[in-house]
Amino acid sequence: MSKPNKEISEWVADPEESDLMLSTVGDLLDESAINWPEKEAIVYGHQSEVGDIRWTYKELSEKTTVIAKGLLDSGYRPGESIAVWGPNHPEWILSEYAIAKAGLKLVTLNPLYKEMELEFALNSSKVSGIIHADTIGGEEIKKAIESIRDKVPSLQSIHSFTKGIDSLENLGKGSSINLPQINPEDIFMIQYTSGTTGVPKSAQMQHQSLITTSRNSHIRWQIGVGDKVCHGFPLFHIGGSACMTLGAAVRGAVSLPLFIFKAQATLDIIEKEKCSVFIGVPTMLIAMLEDPTFEKRDFSNFKCIIVGGANPPLELLRKCENAFGVDMINGYGQTETCGVTATALPSDTAERKAIAGLPMPGVSVRILDKENEIVPNDIPGELHYKGPGLMKGYGNLSDGSSGINKEGWFPTGDLATMNEEGYLNIVGRAKEMIIRGGENLYPIEIENYLLQHPGVLEVAVLGLKDEKYGEEACAVIRRDASKLNNEEELRSWCRKKISRWKIPKYIFFQDNFPMTPSGKIKKFKLQEKYLAQLGLNNI
Repeated sequence: MSKPNKEISEWVADPEESDLMLSTVGDLLDESAINWPEKEAIVYGHQSEVGDIRWTYKELSEKTTVIAKGLLDSGYRPGESIAVWGPNHPEWILSEYAIAKAGLKLVTLNPLYKEMELEFALNSSKVSGIIHADTIGGEEIKKAIESIRDKVPSLQSIHSFTKGIDSLENLGKGSSINLPQINPEDIFMIQYTSGTTGVPKSAQMQHQSLITTSRNSHIRWQIGVGDKVCHGFPLFHIGGSACMTLGAAVRGAVSLPLFIFKAQATLDIIEKEKCSVFIGVPTMLIAMLEDPTFEKRDFSNFKCIIVGGANPPLELLRKCENAFGVDMINGYGQTETCGVTATALPSDTAERKAIAGLPMPGVSVRILDKENEIVPNDIPGELHYKGPGLMKGYGNLSDGSSGINKEGWFPTGDLATMNEEGYLNIVGRAKEMIIRGGENLYPIEIENYLLQHPGVLEVAVLGLKDEKYGEEACAVIRRDASKLNNEEELRSWCRKKISRWKIPKYIFFQDNFPMTPSGKIKKFKLQEKYLAQLGLNNI
């Protein structure tokens, strides 16, 4: 049995508990279609943007097999990469399973990407095709893709969610092609996670790792046949495309993805579809509690809420438990670990549910100091991970490394503590990452974008506490006033270049920075200054 070390911050997994699922994502869906052919798999309802869709496991399996054949008949070859770019459309899920069955790699793209980010991701993964939403935020997406097409030599084909998917399905209906044999160890999904070097890193994840981690999380949360799971994670994120989608499939549950989170629409889905589970981030819960229709809702079928993205305040957990009348469970994980690393148990106290929880089956963790020594219990250090969910590695690091050390451990970059019972608590970021409403922001990436403005001479991006989102980005800038007049001018420039959520909420200009003897900016001094100036110290 997996157990903690009672003196030092180490959790050693029992090899017999690893139970790696030697399957592929396509096989998983086909097996679910055999086990629960007439049970609903994917439901979109009460969301005007996407209509009403209800696919059984059998329908979803058959439909995605046909689209997979269409992909192969259109010229794609196993091992090539196809990107999916759009919000949580039903076609996103069709694309995911079809790409898996065709033996292709799925590259997930944030729908908020702008031109530079899109070009980088497509080139980095040598994308052969892209399947996209017709519009994102009212903008026609095909034009954006065409504008950078000449800069992406590998890109051969473009398909839309509507006409493109229909064309592939029609092509596949008349196909005699056989789907390829796929190894569970093959890379299936590539997701981009920004790095401390400023260059987004491509985490490459295997079929078996994605399925195993997704299954284990749903077992821990006691989700299975008969459960209806509404979730707010975006499908480009590991939480949406892997944990939520695949976890429901392996356990025979119904997945109800949110197209775009809106508090009232989400409450409609939970109530009218008689959902038993909701999975999202703390800011979503706050918005639902504040909705004027909340008090009139019937949550009698509701049994639990899973919170991810950021440690929820204990007071929020207690408030939600009372208001919804359900168990609250926190979960912690990363893209690089294929989702959930640790989560609380349904039987845990509220205090335990407010922290990361116990490591998952088959997962080993240790907490190290700067000398790579395991720290005593309750002492913070950097969390390291080893387990069935570990990515294959980063695919695009300049030094050719994988991001995993020679002993097979992944340094997460998160600061954590572990008590003598093995419960983890995430207390900070070793590498200055900012968590805004469950979304990870990396200061150096934003700094590199801002430095492209001719009026920005020097910049430091740091996190400031925020009541609603947990943290907000703050940019402190030394400028050329002849080229940059004010904050709004810079924000306007940013809106055309980078994703909205990467644009700092706070922008300050100052003539010089506090520096270390080695020439580095003392960000903690800037943090102290602006927390005090904005009156945020007591949040």
